[in-house]
Amino acid sequence: MTIKDEHKTIAARFSAAASTYHTSATVQRAVAKRLSAMLAGDETFDRILEIGCGTGLLTARLCRLFPRARIDALDMAGGMVTLCRARLTGAAGLHCHVADLNTFRRGASYPLIVSSSALHWMYPMAGVMETLAGMLTGQGRLVFALMVRGTLAELQAARQRVAPHKPPARQLPTMQTVRAALAHAGLHIETEQEESRRQVYASAGDLLRRLHDQGLTGGPFARSGRLLNRADLRRLALDYDRRYREGDGVYASYQVAYFRARKA
Repeated sequence: MTIKDEHKTIAARFSAAASTYHTSATVQRAVAKRLSAMLAGDETFDRILEIGCGTGLLTARLCRLFPRARIDALDMAGGMVTLCRARLTGAAGLHCHVADLNTFRRGASYPLIVSSSALHWMYPMAGVMETLAGMLTGQGRLVFALMVRGTLAELQAARQRVAPHKPPARQLPTMQTVRAALAHAGLHIETEQEESRRQVYASAGDLLRRLHDQGLTGGPFARSGRLLNRADLRRLALDYDRRYREGDGVYASYQVAYFRARKA
């Protein structure tokens, strides 16, 4: 599958999950809140580009933080953009676009580009950062959060045990990969943070349903050349329920990286 076809598949999955994503994206909502705190005090930005706006978890916060700015919010998934636009009707400076980095036609460069829980879906990372750097003004800033290696490590380990012959097509980027991509693009890291989040679910079946409701089960981090069948999924759920108990449920880990970089 080409990268272009992969992006189409991801966009279709997220678009189909738009109606369930907003209530299921508990971790992404917390990440958007923390990322917006990194932007507090920067109210002077007059043009902002958001990459991967989804249903508007970060977008709503941007509209409150920067009420006088023009905000261009992009997402490849049309269903997500439709819901984001409907939720934030009345935000004067907000312009929502069904587009990706390769199809969006900007009117000018941006002093601020932001993204929350989206850039890990884009590949290759070095090319993505180079494109974003080219969209920044001379001293523009890129502030973003993304999932890195270690996210859903328990699920990956269970999958490896029950279906070692069906590995996912690709792994999440590492912190080192992100740093190298920023450096390659000529972006200087001002701050970086990494945090581990643990989310509790009623069962492995509940975890898998939540991931499906977020559109996460069809991308390269879940899909392989050979699909997991129902028997594989039953064995995976049993293995997960047995090994990763917490209270009356099970836990899942999320490894989140936050970066603030500027154009050198």
